[in-house]
Amino acid sequence: MSDLRNCPKCGKLFAFQGKNLCRKCQEYEEDEYLIVRRYVRDHAGSSVMEVAEATGVEEEKILAFLREGRLLSRGFVGSLECERCGRKITGGRYCDQCVYELDNQFKAVISRKEPEEPITPSSPAGNRMHIKDGKSR
Repeated sequence: MSDLRNCPKCGKLFAFQGKNLCRKCQEYEEDEYLIVRRYVRDHAGSSVMEVAEATGVEEEKILAFLREGRLLSRGFVGSLECERCGRKITGGRYCDQCVYELDNQFKAVISRKEPEEPITPSSPAGNRMHIKDGKSR
């Protein structure tokens, strides 16, 4: 059964499918994204404020596109900062250095994880569903 939610933009009830907006508001957001993308492509070097004024799309929405990685700020002047260290970045939430460091930290934690016990028919995990071998025994 689908999870029913109210759209935070328009208030309509909708079946949640991974994005917290109803279909109509998602389409509207996609249209805004395409307008911004087209403007940035044609006017490289614009600031977020200039893009917002020219396109009618809110600055916060443009910054959200940047944080989501849907746009890169090479065309924007100093619009995003790494959430970890504060360096200027072109898109996403973290700079390349912080992504590298976080990735290494995650790998270190994962490699310290205890090895799992093998699954045997008598273990609780051995009762999981599986595909029966087609050969008769």
